[in-house]
Amino acid sequence: MNRHAINTIAIAAVVTSVLVWPPVGICGDEGESDASERTKIFSGEPRLLIVHGYSTSAHWWAFLQHRIDRHMGGPDRRVVEVQLCNKGGTPIAKWMDVTTGERSAAWKQMLTPMIQAERGKRPVVVLAQQSLQWVYGERSVGIRNKEDGERIRHGAAAVKRYANLILDDGAEEVIIAMHIYKEGMEPEIGNERLALAKLMTRKPIRLHAGPDVWTPTEKHYPLAFDRDKRHPNFIGAEIMAHHWFAALLGHDGLQVPDWSRQEMEAAIANKPLGLTRDGATFRRLLTEWRITGRRPSSRPGTRGG
Repeated sequence: MNRHAINTIAIAAVVTSVLVWPPVGICGDEGESDASERTKIFSGEPRLLIVHGYSTSAHWWAFLQHRIDRHMGGPDRRVVEVQLCNKGGTPIAKWMDVTTGERSAAWKQMLTPMIQAERGKRPVVVLAQQSLQWVYGERSVGIRNKEDGERIRHGAAAVKRYANLILDDGAEEVIIAMHIYKEGMEPEIGNERLALAKLMTRKPIRLHAGPDVWTPTEKHYPLAFDRDKRHPNFIGAEIMAHHWFAALLGHDGLQVPDWSRQEMEAAIANKPLGLTRDGATFRRLLTEWRITGRRPSSRPGTRGG
């Protein structure tokens, strides 16, 4: 068994032991609160879900909206809206100063106004698909293995500070997932899940672990990726949307409908390699799914991940 396989098994054992979805109750540094106090996503009341991240989130947010609409009776009955706030090449350490906690200019211009515009209108839940790249200095430096306690703790602290800033902006809750599989930067990217798992042992208030999107995208590499083998194509978007949809249903204690996995499996079977760059196809999907009026995420042509 090679080093990558051994490391993957070790991480899976640690993550599985800590990130059991759905978690039991909302917990905090001052004691555990009841699960009924959560902001329910599928309550039937208006909700805004803001997907915060960078280039890996460019498309799955719309596939998630499509799933939520289907689950709740179609776009005519849309009360849970998904909007995108992303910027290419901008993981946690680019959205904020991980040492001082200062929000970046992009954060102040994009995320804070989106959250605060909803004050008094509808609760905001931020879905953050994030990464620890640059948290430790150089982009390629990361958590080496499950024994790398110092970097695991440092990564957990960075995620917590990032989430606290979002909550301070006015979000009701933050749900965080770490990076998808990234060829050439493993095992460090996959090991980011260890930092999130460490943070969850502290039972933070109004902060929850999202889905493990690394494992399914690693399983379907390179099929779920565009020709550059770094950014997800529409297969990758379907995979991430399904797992986020399942996580949100789990957050509310609800079952995942069979059709969601069937849609994901159909996308995998159809193999639309390269469609991530096909803006015309994506715009057509947005029209078909009646997803319009989204705020701009980042300037056109921005890349990164």
